[in-house]
Amino acid sequence: MAEVAAFRCIRCHTEYDASADYFGCARCEAEVPSNLEVVYATGLVNGAGGGLPATWVGRRRGLWRYSESLPVDPSNAISLGEGGTPLVACSTVGEEIGLLQLFAKNESQNPTWSFKDRLASVAISWAHLNGRPGIAISSSGNAGTAAAAYAARAGLPCVILTTRGYPGAMQRLMRSYGAMVVAAPTGPDRWTLNRALAREWGWLPLSNTATPPVGSHPIGVEGYKSIAFEICEDLDWRPPDAVIVPVAYGDAIYGIHRGFKELLAAGLIGRLPRLIAAETYPSLTRAVAEDAAGPVATEGGQTLAFSVGTPRGTYQALLAIRESEGTALAISDDDALQAHHELREKEGLFVELASAYGLAAARRLQSTGELTSHDRIVMLITSSGLKDTETTSAEGELPLVKPDLGSLANLLKRQFGFAA
Repeated sequence: MAEVAAFRCIRCHTEYDASADYFGCARCEAEVPSNLEVVYATGLVNGAGGGLPATWVGRRRGLWRYSESLPVDPSNAISLGEGGTPLVACSTVGEEIGLLQLFAKNESQNPTWSFKDRLASVAISWAHLNGRPGIAISSSGNAGTAAAAYAARAGLPCVILTTRGYPGAMQRLMRSYGAMVVAAPTGPDRWTLNRALAREWGWLPLSNTATPPVGSHPIGVEGYKSIAFEICEDLDWRPPDAVIVPVAYGDAIYGIHRGFKELLAAGLIGRLPRLIAAETYPSLTRAVAEDAAGPVATEGGQTLAFSVGTPRGTYQALLAIRESEGTALAISDDDALQAHHELREKEGLFVELASAYGLAAARRLQSTGELTSHDRIVMLITSSGLKDTETTSAEGELPLVKPDLGSLANLLKRQFGFAA
């Protein structure tokens, strides 16, 4: 494990005692609200003769394979086998849009079917090791489900703060692990209760607690570094040219960026990939275009991609974009639905609608020349399509066929346009 020395503001670099919880940087709160990051006593150091990769190869695949970069010793890990997810070549849709090296990092293969398991495993391991009495989180579904599962594994009570506006399937999934799931009147009301649980009860606040949002607990964000490690390891330590990440509060895009920076500092890769944020509303998109000091507040509205439906991004996401010379773009429901259809019917990937943002973004960036056929591109598939079947599944009764081949052939041609 890596020894935690402090927490540090990602904007002004003020350091804080790592034994306490914070709700963003107090010094930056009034100007540009900013999250904290973990500072380690030593960096990720690659020994002579390629020491780190050789050490990792001898271990089981998964998040805890990279323990030298994590804040908890694997012997104290609360784990369900998270990480080690496949990197899948998307040759069919890639060729169709002119991107010949297009890959999907399929995080739907995690224990609760989303990338949030990486955050939950590391943060709840930290909470359990440090004697925290419970877990508090505000969530629309994926993060709450992961928190509930890993809290159950750790034997810790878990309160999930949500609203009644999120899909029933997600609500049922969060409740299925025994967590105490309650609805607050508004999204910001969840964050108020999250802070109160941390301050008054000493529970670990796993998710965002600030208004405007800054992101999740710094310890949990460390879990996302392993996505960068796995991508580079699967590509024989040749980093991709770009990684496209669906973004709400930017935990994953910032954690992945930290992972790439650690690999670069250790000499395991020679450059940083560009990080591309695919969002619902143009908060980061406008900040990049206008060279704004922080995310730009935008008007929200109705979106089918509820997992990333936030009208304001975070400084941590913007910083990852800028440091990697990346970009951001907003994705419409129509473009996401088209990409969702292509991923499931041409690549066999049934993903949550927000996960289809990567393909929609890749298509648009190829059309503008920002991505080319020579680029190696990774799309982050954040979650399984089973999470939002109410949005993306086919509806209506199944067509009824008589039990003879002629009737079947006629029905297939009429209903599906298929000619035998």
